[in-house]
Amino acid sequence: MTSAITPSKPQQQTQQMSPPQQPPPAAANPASPPSKRDLKSWWKSFQTRSRHQESQETQPKGIFGVPLRQSITYANVAISLVDEKGKSYIYGYVPIVVAKCGVFLKEKATSVEGIFRLSGSEKRIKELKIQFDSPDRYGKGLVWDGYTVHDAANVLRRYLNDLPEPVVPLDLYERFRDPLRGHTKQAVGDTEGTQLVDNFDEAEAIEKYQQLIKELPPLNRQLLLYILDLLAVFAAKADENRMTAQNLAAIFQPGMLSHPQHAMAPEEYRLNQCVIIFLIENQDHFLIGMQGTGTDEKTKQEIEKGPPTLVTPATPNRNSGVTRSASSRHSFGEISTSTELAYRRSSPIFSFARGTDRGRPSYCS
Repeated sequence: MTSAITPSKPQQQTQQMSPPQQPPPAAANPASPPSKRDLKSWWKSFQTRSRHQESQETQPKGIFGVPLRQSITYANVAISLVDEKGKSYIYGYVPIVVAKCGVFLKEKATSVEGIFRLSGSEKRIKELKIQFDSPDRYGKGLVWDGYTVHDAANVLRRYLNDLPEPVVPLDLYERFRDPLRGHTKQAVGDTEGTQLVDNFDEAEAIEKYQQLIKELPPLNRQLLLYILDLLAVFAAKADENRMTAQNLAAIFQPGMLSHPQHAMAPEEYRLNQCVIIFLIENQDHFLIGMQGTGTDEKTKQEIEKGPPTLVTPATPNRNSGVTRSASSRHSFGEISTSTELAYRRSSPIFSFARGTDRGRPSYCS
């Protein structure tokens, strides 16, 4: 038997006489082509994965930490107003969580000391967040039995603070600060209010803010007006609940007017608070129903259209949930009614008895 290694002397001759090397032999058992059964199984698995991925991309993702423009399409309440001729129309939309908490707090908490400041139960707050975050009702049918006003107040605050962008978008941040920039006094002790300089033209600033509010995107605009209306109700009863405009601004300013670059800048933070205080104290000039603040037709159509149709519903009720989430006055019966009642009392286009405290409606005094 000849060795594979030859002696060193005849190496050259051996190389000349050796036959050319052959390519390695093919495998004895080459892989057989996939059968029809294999192909069918692969295709079925591929389709299942694709549908699952598509379903995850299209189904709603809750409301906490989700952009307002996205979540409002499936978790909204329509605000209906009535014009001078008695005709009802949809003025705009706010998130369900804001409307439900707002109505509950207006009815039960205006005289509660420390409201918005005191913590609720973490366990109950978590339960509420799950209800407001869960399809297909997103808290629409929530009954407040077993929950406190402090639970509701904390859920409202957390929703606003969790928004990816404040109620006043970052591209309008500086413009909302401009009317008060350079016109505030240095904070002294526990002095309440914005503490504006003596020659400050308040009427001019109000006009500027009215215009700025009209320039907000419709959904941000209506949410801002709703929150200001709510906060003004509590500020009007500060002698009972201890929630002055300054205290309310300190709590709600991060979710309403803030910028990540100013998170550690006390002076910028204080100016932002002054803006919110000014808006609360002058809320009678920034009312729901204010001319030029209603929703536009494009936004209305997008919201009524609802979210994209789900490809593979996670539950049997998912399809019906999409239908209900297309906003209409009738979609959220009990919420919509409560919301309308609230604004029948505060909207400038309605007749109502005024109280003597800052011109707030009589039901707030």
